[in-house]
Amino acid sequence: MTTGCTIIIADDHSLIRSALVALLDASAGLSVIADVEDADKALRETARHRPDVVVLDIDMPGVDSFQAASEVRQISPKTEVVFLSGSCNDRFIEAARASGARGYVYKGDDPAELVSAIRSVMDGGTFYSTSVSERISNGPHGDGGSKFSMLSSRELETLRYIAKGLSKKEIAPLMHISVKTVDKHVTQVMSKLGIHDRVALARYAIREGLVAP
Repeated sequence: MTTGCTIIIADDHSLIRSALVALLDASAGLSVIADVEDADKALRETARHRPDVVVLDIDMPGVDSFQAASEVRQISPKTEVVFLSGSCNDRFIEAARASGARGYVYKGDDPAELVSAIRSVMDGGTFYSTSVSERISNGPHGDGGSKFSMLSSRELETLRYIAKGLSKKEIAPLMHISVKTVDKHVTQVMSKLGIHDRVALARYAIREGLVAP
C-alpha cells in the first residue's frame, strides 16, 4: 500500500504545476517535494531528493523528457516515472514505455487519474489513463503494445508513402518491391490499425508525426 510517497513535478506551465501540487498534496499519503519547469531541473532535484515518483511532462524545453526518464532511473533506481502529456499518440506512448516509465496520463483525462497512476506505480504496477489505455492492446494495466508498435519497419515505410499521396505503383520502385508486395503491406497496415481508407491512414500518419501535415 502506498504511504508517504514523495513526488517531483516537472511541467513548463506554472498554472498546471500549481494545480498538480494542490491536487497531489490534498491526496492522502502523497507529498510534492519540488516542482520545476524543465527536465534538467527535474534531474537535479532527483539527485538531491531521491523521490519515490517523478511526474514528467513530455513537451518541455531542455533535455528530452524520454531521455530524462531513463536518467532518473540511473540517478535513483528506486524512483518511478509517470509521464503527463497533452499529446496522446502511439509514438509517444511507445517512447514512454521504452524509457522505463510505468505510467502515462493524458492531460485531457480526469485529473484524479494522475493520483491513481502514482499509487499504482508505487505498488509495483503500471497505469495508463483512459485515453492512453484505449491505444494499448491489453487495457489500462496490461503490457500489450500500441497499434503503432505492431507495424514492421516496412509497413511504416509504406504508411509514410501512402500518407504522402503516392499510389502503389509509385511506391513499389521506391521500396524496390513489387506492386503485389506493396498491396500486401497496405492490407497489413490497415488490418493492424483498424483503418480502412487512405485518407484516414494519412491522418493517422500525420498525427503520429510520420509525415508533415
